[in-house]
Amino acid sequence: MDDKEILTRFKDGTLDRARAAALLAAGAEGRAGGRAGGRAESWSGGRTEVRATGRSEGRSEGRARDRSRAGSAPVLAPVPPPAPAPASGLAPVPSLAPVPGSGTTGGTEGAEGTGDTGDVRGAGEARSTGDPRGTRGTREAHDAPYTGRVAVVGVSGRFPGAPDPDALWRRLRAGRAAGPGPLPKDRPGGGGAGTGHYLDRVQDFDPVFFGIEPAEAALMDPQERIFLETAWEAFEDAGCTGGRLDALTAPDGTPRSVGVFVGASAGDYALLAAEAWARGARAMPRRGHWSLPNRLSGLLGLTGPSQSVDTAESSVLVALDLALAALRRRECEAALVGGAHLLLHPASRSPGAGECAGALLLKPLDRALADGDTVHAVVLGGAVAHTGGPGLARTALRRTGPGTQEPGLREDAGTAAASVGDAGAATGVAVLTRAVLQLRHRVLLPGPDRPEAEPWTRSGPEPRRASATVRGAGGVEAHVILEEFRPEPPALTDLPELPEFPQLPNGGSGTPAPATAPAGELVLLSAPTPAHLAATAARLLGRIAGRDAPPLPVLARSLRTGRAPMDCRFAVLVHDLAELSAALERLAAGAMRGVADLRGGAADPQGLGAVPETRAYLAGLWEARRLPQLRDLWLSGVDADWAALEPAAGPGAVTVPLPPSAFLRTPLWLPGAGEGG
Repeated sequence: MDDKEILTRFKDGTLDRARAAALLAAGAEGRAGGRAGGRAESWSGGRTEVRATGRSEGRSEGRARDRSRAGSAPVLAPVPPPAPAPASGLAPVPSLAPVPGSGTTGGTEGAEGTGDTGDVRGAGEARSTGDPRGTRGTREAHDAPYTGRVAVVGVSGRFPGAPDPDALWRRLRAGRAAGPGPLPKDRPGGGGAGTGHYLDRVQDFDPVFFGIEPAEAALMDPQERIFLETAWEAFEDAGCTGGRLDALTAPDGTPRSVGVFVGASAGDYALLAAEAWARGARAMPRRGHWSLPNRLSGLLGLTGPSQSVDTAESSVLVALDLALAALRRRECEAALVGGAHLLLHPASRSPGAGECAGALLLKPLDRALADGDTVHAVVLGGAVAHTGGPGLARTALRRTGPGTQEPGLREDAGTAAASVGDAGAATGVAVLTRAVLQLRHRVLLPGPDRPEAEPWTRSGPEPRRASATVRGAGGVEAHVILEEFRPEPPALTDLPELPEFPQLPNGGSGTPAPATAPAGELVLLSAPTPAHLAATAARLLGRIAGRDAPPLPVLARSLRTGRAPMDCRFAVLVHDLAELSAALERLAAGAMRGVADLRGGAADPQGLGAVPETRAYLAGLWEARRLPQLRDLWLSGVDADWAALEPAAGPGAVTVPLPPSAFLRTPLWLPGAGEGG
């Protein structure tokens, strides 16, 4: 809420003095930080560039070049054609984000020794930049090692019987974890003995959403395809796409400084390809697991480390340890950690085996709070060793800082087995997701010593903590300690004085009636095609109809600031959730009123996005609440940097989790590998 609304609520008694003062102070600090961030210089070969105030010129120029290519597939963000990859890398593909210079890194060195993530100071000791966009005043400050805690700001996943973490939580809380069952009948390459914990429709993928040709997508390992989808859902859960993803800059000013660390070990698609080769097929997929992180980094233009990890069942927790080390060394400003495991060949389908995929997006906690992210949980630290045993847990606890008590909850492969079975390299995804969900909801799930879910009560002032431990088949064990996120309450002393209320024209009580009706809230939605747009509208409509629907201003702001602008756009001005629901119902039913299709070079016909003055013009329109004009400009393809226009600090101040964009999947399978269950 802005200062006027804060003061109005204080006046009518719906906001107490302490909270109002804290909000006013945070708003003032955020505006000052945003102005400083807009003036900050980026260190890239001596150039001075204004990054925090918008990047509309480059996006518009890139869009024009991208759409000039014949047969260009829809993409998530316009960019120039990518440079050809080296022979050992990925084949060139349409890019989803601007990649200045090089795109994907080849990998990163692991953490020193046993994966020490370093001592972690408490929340009071963590540095705070005071800048909502996270811009550092000097390169030296940006390069300084990070010693604070790390926030989990995005969570996604697919689990047996649960297409997302929310569905998994509902099943687990009710004690209805999906048990083992037969192989789905529609699964290509059927066969194998015993029952398992299987995902549905693993052969399905949406190549149009990612701008990948269907023939190429059919040669991609389904583990890679499902990881792409879950990774994108994690970014959207965090509201970290589009301009907010660009704002994660490296010390030299390069945007999208995000590392990707993925656990993967199964190679079933290669086995199926070898069998197809023996039958005469010649279209073969690439071998190895490097493509899971590398393709994601290439498609989204992520410029941090990009590395796959294979230590069997402990792969994802080892990947998490590497990510923490990279964040600590400032090799990236955020890190995506995840994994995928599918049983595609009959030889892999032993009794009790399982499948799952998932991803978590991590940020330094002070950066997450400055950016207004929702924090699901906090990672304190951990340790990795071969044949770790009890000593590893003590080492991890010691590295979280002095005085840290033993976690009250322990999650491991055994606790996760009820829902995912033996999920191989993705086991750590299930273990971490269970821990994060229980910390977020403050509820303990049913278990061997707990027949039903129960509130997680605290016995003292210490925050709730959980440990996640997984030991790989080869002996590599990883141990991670997490805790709940508890925002610090506003101080009750030394509050700034509230400014005097201005004299109101009606004599002083209440807010005067405006001369014209208020503009309402500007809600934006976009997708690569009209069909995707309608499906995404239906998904969002389901969230609005729920009991936990966010307030309209929060929902609208999250969609504006946290989603990447795509080619098919819907914009509407509404005054309440009921009005928005009616508009989304029409859109989901196929009514295209208020929709612009910018495919085929229709975006920004006047080239306004390439004009530097456009940034100031958009900022002026926003400041004056000229929402109809902003709506029409956005529908014409002029992209505003919404996160820069409306900066705010504090947990959940900018974005809250919303249903991710809808995928329109179609079956894709290795040519010649056979069909049938």
